[in-house]
Formats: sequence, C-alpha cells, structure tokens
Amino acid sequence: MSISHEVILQPAGGRFRCEEGQTVLEAALAAGYLLPHSCRAGTCGLCALPLVAGSLEAVSPPPAEAFVPPAGSCLTCQSRPRSDLTLDAPQMGAEPGQRTVTAGARVVAVERPSADVAVLALQVPPAAGFRFQAGQYIDILLRDGARRSYSMANAPDDEGLIELHVRHIPGGRFSEHAYTRLKPRDLLRVEGPFGSFGLRPGDAPIILLASGTGYAPIASMLKTHGDEIRRRGATLYWGGRRLQDLYAVSSAEAWEAAHPGIRFVPVLSEPDNGWQGRTGLVHQAVLDDHPRLDVHEVYACGNPLMIDAARQSFCRDRGLPEHRFFSDAFLPR
Repeated sequence: MSISHEVILQPAGGRFRCEEGQTVLEAALAAGYLLPHSCRAGTCGLCALPLVAGSLEAVSPPPAEAFVPPAGSCLTCQSRPRSDLTLDAPQMGAEPGQRTVTAGARVVAVERPSADVAVLALQVPPAAGFRFQAGQYIDILLRDGARRSYSMANAPDDEGLIELHVRHIPGGRFSEHAYTRLKPRDLLRVEGPFGSFGLRPGDAPIILLASGTGYAPIASMLKTHGDEIRRRGATLYWGGRRLQDLYAVSSAEAWEAAHPGIRFVPVLSEPDNGWQGRTGLVHQAVLDDHPRLDVHEVYACGNPLMIDAARQSFCRDRGLPEHRFFSDAFLPR
C-alpha cells in the first residue's frame, strides 16, 4: 500500500495529496496548483517556498549545480514529503486551476528557418484538454523515459495547436531527430503545460530579453498580450552570435513596425562584416541603454549564463527589484 501525505498551501487553504515517490511540485501540478517554477531540475530556485510545518526529504542525488534554498524553505521540485506539509504560498488560491496533461501530439509541419533551428507545429487532440498560458513550456517524452523541455511560441487557443522552436544540438537526444528526421504526421508524446514564466499585470515598462530560442516564449507573450505590452511600453533585446541565429528577425521587426511602443534591438556578439547594429552581449545592451531599471519589469529567457549575468547586473547596478526579474532558463541538450 502506497503512502501519501497532504500538502496545505497557506493562507488560502488549497490542499492536495502527494503520493509516495512524487515531488511536491509534481503532485501540485498534477492537482492543478501551478506553483512558481521554471527548470524543475533544482538549479533556478524559483520553486522555493517557506516551509511552515512538516518534514521533507531531498531527491537524491542533488543536481551538480543545485540551488541552496534559504533555511526553512522547501525546494518543491527537489523535495518529497516525509509527513503532511504546510507551505506558505500566498500567490495560490484555494481551488485548483490549470492541470498538466499527458497526450499524443501529431506533427503538422516542420520548418527549418536557419542552419540550426527547427520550428515544429504540433496538434494535441482537443479532447485531451490541453491548455497553456503564454510563457509556459511542455516536455517531449522520449521512449526511454527521458524528457526535453520546449516553450510554446504561439498564442494559446482551444484547438490544441502548439508551436515549438528547437535548437539543433549535434548528438542531442531529441533536437538531432527534430532537425534531421522529424516530418509531418509523425507522432510525439508530450506532457504539460509547465512553468510560471508569463506577463504579470501592472503598469511598469517592460524589458524583454532573449538569447537564441529563448525568443519562443517571448513571441508567445507578444502574440497573446501585444496590446497590453504596447500600452506599458517595451523593448525586446534579442541576442545571438550572427544574424542568422535570430531566425525570426523579420517577425520581431514586424512587431516593432505594427506596434508603436514596442522597440526591437537585435544584438550580435560575433557579427559578420557589414553589420551596422548593436554588438556584444545582449544583457550589456540593456545596461548601456538604461541607467536605471527600478521602475521596470524584466522578462528574460535563454541561456542560463546570460540570465544569471542579467539578474545580477540589473539588480545590483541598475536598481531593478529582485521580484521584478522573471526568467526561464534553457539548458541545451
């Protein structure tokens, strides 16, 4: 007989059961409680919540670059209950909302807009009940149990359509297949949605910061919340080594042309001869343009090293409040 423990979310009083072998985050998502999280690998720290009561055990072994939560906190993606738990989660309501779904997805189209990016259009059966919010991601489930995470790049709809941007990593468990062999009508198995990266309500001007395929969730946010982002004022900084790395640059330029109030700044670190735009590291371009960021919100997605550098320099040197830096890190694999 399996053992389960109850988890209570204060102050609203939401509650769910965590079965033996489940992490707190896995059980919460399965029950429809979208706790804050991003990497689900124990490295970003976004899922840490204060532990009010109960005892935990850590998933073993811990990741090589594990985030060390503050004393008295629960890193929900890496913790399993040893007793009933009470967590401080003021952002959560009493009733569950969005649930994760595991379903088959048929490949509708595959485009390869650059030398190392594949754009996949997938169809999840509408009856599966898959729904996502702009900024979230899904996992592609591989046959051996491994999984690979990709953000949706389209606006949510009721038809189960999903657009993914997949960077080709030579030898990558899924990206190699996606770039070289995947074709329309192929079937994939997906699970999601996951993640709490998404536009927060408010009036603060916005910095959108992306590297590589980190543009995907930014694109979803623009397609979904374009009018709101334009109202608040936003600048999209998108970085790559060369211009071809910005595989959807025409779409970003179209957003700038069609939406006054949204500015696009492409940044290249290794530009070809003739490039007349900004050069260097993409987060440095933000620093160069903004002596202060204390009234802004920043949404950063892409390489973890870029995100870490941006978080530290924006908060330390430009006055950005820590709670206004929202991120989603991509681990290439």
